[in-house]
Amino acid sequence: MEKRYGVLRFIATLWKVLAWVALVVGILGAIAMLVGGLAGGLLDETTMRQMGLPPNLSGAFLGIGGFVGVLIAAVLQFFGLYAFGEIISVFLSIEENTRATRLWMERSMLPPQPMM
Repeated sequence: MEKRYGVLRFIATLWKVLAWVALVVGILGAIAMLVGGLAGGLLDETTMRQMGLPPNLSGAFLGIGGFVGVLIAAVLQFFGLYAFGEIISVFLSIEENTRATRLWMERSMLPPQPMM
């Protein structure tokens, strides 16, 4: 049986690839947050005060917190994007199975052909 809706199949695959790209970029961003935090922090005391945070709250604490936050966000984004691609694939599979069932039922309902 022929595969139909080639563009939708491509779009579903594209969403899945984008999900993996987003996960890799998110993990790299999380590692950058951790390294930046552990390397002494990116914020000086003046910036910390302007943000309303205690000036001694920087470095490792913000690096680890940022790492965890970015990592969680990346994983959630991955699941959302990948699930969207899978939803499209499931709808395409339902269509294909429905069409195959219809063809099977049409063939089974035909009267037997007489032999000559």
